[in-house]
Amino acid sequence: MPHTSISRFGLILAAALLLLAGLVTSAMYLMRTQAQLVPEELGKPVMATQIEFLADAMKRSAARIAAHPQTLACFTSASPDVCQAQAANLQALNQDATVLFVTEGQRQLLPGFLPGDTRRLLTRAGHGGSGATATFNLSLSHPVTGSDGKRLGYVIVEQSVPQLQALFDTLPLPDAAAYAELQQGGSGDASMVLMRRGNQAIKRNTHPTLIALAGTPWQIAVWRPATPIIESIAPYLLGWLVASLIIAILVAATILAIRNRVADNLRTLVKFTNDLRQQRLRADYPVSLSEFQMPLETMLKLGKVMLGRQKEVSSQARIDHLSQVNNRRSFDEKQKELFATLKDGWTHSLLILDIDNFKQVNDTFGHEAGDQLIIKFGNALKSCLRNSDFIARLGGDEFCVVFPYTPLDRAQELAERLRDKMPESVELIPGVTQKLSWSGGMSEFSRADREENEALARADAALLEAKRGGRNATRIRAA
Repeated sequence: MPHTSISRFGLILAAALLLLAGLVTSAMYLMRTQAQLVPEELGKPVMATQIEFLADAMKRSAARIAAHPQTLACFTSASPDVCQAQAANLQALNQDATVLFVTEGQRQLLPGFLPGDTRRLLTRAGHGGSGATATFNLSLSHPVTGSDGKRLGYVIVEQSVPQLQALFDTLPLPDAAAYAELQQGGSGDASMVLMRRGNQAIKRNTHPTLIALAGTPWQIAVWRPATPIIESIAPYLLGWLVASLIIAILVAATILAIRNRVADNLRTLVKFTNDLRQQRLRADYPVSLSEFQMPLETMLKLGKVMLGRQKEVSSQARIDHLSQVNNRRSFDEKQKELFATLKDGWTHSLLILDIDNFKQVNDTFGHEAGDQLIIKFGNALKSCLRNSDFIARLGGDEFCVVFPYTPLDRAQELAERLRDKMPESVELIPGVTQKLSWSGGMSEFSRADREENEALARADAALLEAKRGGRNATRIRAA
């Protein structure tokens, strides 16, 4: 399996975030481009609002006239007098508008002269029921229907818009280089230009924005100068670069912080492993990442169990299994430790002990009784000596007591006190009691010794003298 690293994950994350930032920036650019098709600064021009208001008012007026009873009477009776009377009333109410009554077959009723635009409107009305046409005049038609729902004809309301040029001049352009036209729809896709403003040269290179004027055949077309692609992209590119820089800094800082914390936690694990190898554990191993907390707690629990077992095994390896005092291995280590302190001026003494008549007990009562004698003797030594004294079984029935930092004369006093405090007899097995006595040899570690076991050899020689002298005694051999 190929190796990876936190840094590689950081690079992948940074690349993904940069790609995401690029996609978001591109989407914003495209949305901005689409939004510019209808310039925000144009909105709904005042001109358009006013003309649409006028067209709506004319449309409602035509609807009221078409529904008026006298208008219905005009179309129903086809009487010129009735029609002329209604037309006169309407003329008196609104002298700025011209009202025309036209039958379904487009037979002229009033007033006798129809402008060209009105004629076109009549043609359209005949096919669709209502319509609108204009140059500088605005004409709207509304159908007239009888009580039976049958179409009788049309009411046409025509009104001039003399302020149209002034309104068009108020049209705000996006910038000085822009161009605008007031157009009127024609046949097919062709349109007639009624008014124009601005730089007509840009019309050849750009597409217009169209603003329809509801209720009229007019529309406003606005051309804006094309922005060079580099200028339109530059702000978004700069924004993406800034966002990329921020993302790179944040990702780098995050990855660096994670690496440092992981490294600190790994060092804590290494420290724990080293302590476990040295058979010691600290009270706490702090970690800063929760991902390391549970594994470390588990390892710490296992480590305490392992350390406890190791100490138990180590302790058992240093303790004599029968007498439960230190064994020969522990004695050798203690002797080496004390011998190394002689150069600093310290003095240590030792006593070798042999249980009297031990072989006779084994031969007479068996090894079980002999083992019990060793156990009872070891217990008596531990109960009668100081806690600082080192007791070891060297083998068989031979024991050794080391008196650390104790001169020979003081050690001799301690040996005599030991002899006085030892029990006179011990029970080995049911019905068998043995008198407890021992022979001993004492010596002192000397700075003149070349080897660490020379004091032991002198004490052993003194023990031999005690045995030859009748046992149950202690002999001393100085350095």
